[in-house]
Amino acid sequence: MALLIHATVTITGEEVARAACEARLRRLLSSQFLKDEVAEHHGADALCYDLKVEGGIPFPVFAQASQEFPALSFVAEWVNVAAGEKGLATIVNGRVTGQTTERMATGAGDDHPIYVEVAPDGRLALALMLLRTGRGEWRGYALTHARDALLRVLRLPESGAVELYATEGAAEWAVAWRGEIGDGRFDLEQLEPPVAIAEADYLEMEQIARRFVSDWIWFASERSDDTAVESERYARYGYAVSKANVNSIRLHRMRADAGAGQSLVHNALGQDDLWVREFVFATWAANG
Repeated sequence: MALLIHATVTITGEEVARAACEARLRRLLSSQFLKDEVAEHHGADALCYDLKVEGGIPFPVFAQASQEFPALSFVAEWVNVAAGEKGLATIVNGRVTGQTTERMATGAGDDHPIYVEVAPDGRLALALMLLRTGRGEWRGYALTHARDALLRVLRLPESGAVELYATEGAAEWAVAWRGEIGDGRFDLEQLEPPVAIAEADYLEMEQIARRFVSDWIWFASERSDDTAVESERYARYGYAVSKANVNSIRLHRMRADAGAGQSLVHNALGQDDLWVREFVFATWAANG
């Protein structure tokens, strides 16, 4: 089976040239039967193409467009979770002028940027796992004491416009929030009909989410000796037991870092991911 590549190609330069390039790329992508595999997220100052393709990025298409519009800069970023690689390439005048590739973590839940916050009464305020899949795009899994969802977050290039898509139990984006980070106001939209998630994307995110849960979470609905032990430890801490709860071993470490009466926080997000946490808190987590 060919490997699924997540890639984002961002094109910057003079406005008239960008508009002409956009029209040309639509013809090129259509001729290569790639139109349905590319989502366009253009901003005021850049063109942005989000691709989910098997076997590799269609560089020849973008290289040809770059050669036809030499004044524009093409930057391609890609993530191949299955191969454990991510990279970046710059194309100018049809030629790759710079390229980097590096290994990325694909193992246990803690290998991905995560954030976990537990309220002073023991309720899970937010557990968030993120995977950056391209320039301006994050995929992830979010969980509170009462519900969970797969997430897709977009930040449009060269602007403060952001979008968050969330599931509601099925393999489809059911709700979305849109707005600008600067003003903190986001519009909620119930997607009708919901947007199906590509099977490969869904299975990939589900697998990562399951690893994260196995490392961090226990559920009150599970009937086992381990659950009984966890419930006893929560009672000893004076914490409420909810549908979803942080493992007591993790709690013990978080409690050691927190003051009395304070929320417990484990933060392993990178600096570039912190705004995503605030976005999720202000939208999905606040609408539970």
